[in-house]
Amino acid sequence: MRESVPELCRKISACVPRIICFVGLGIYKVFAGLSKVEPGLQHETYEYKDHDGLSDPEFKSNLKDESSLAKRGLIFVMPSTSGRTSAYQNPEKLACFKQLKYLRDCVAAGPDPLNIDHAVLASLGPQTRSKYFS
Repeated sequence: MRESVPELCRKISACVPRIICFVGLGIYKVFAGLSKVEPGLQHETYEYKDHDGLSDPEFKSNLKDESSLAKRGLIFVMPSTSGRTSAYQNPEKLACFKQLKYLRDCVAAGPDPLNIDHAVLASLGPQTRSKYFS
């Protein structure tokens, strides 16, 4: 699967979404080259560059530096929505969808930089599950 990452980067960079949502922790682990991932808003943002389909993703750490998000995408990871996934039950999945909706509303309403109220985001989902809240 890792060999497909550069092509995914090319597709993401062609669309330039403000939020990139990975449905399934495993796929984000492969994409980011991480061994452990928690659901929710990630510290890293995806930095848009001209991708030739040959390079790995480039991340910018420190989400709290919200300057110039025009050239970066927020990364949100949620558990698989499959009924076979037993590690996360429906209430936890619903909380992730609520957080994602809140982020979408922030992106739609605010200019750059985004005005994300992190207390509101925390109140919508399981705080201990995301590395953003640790």
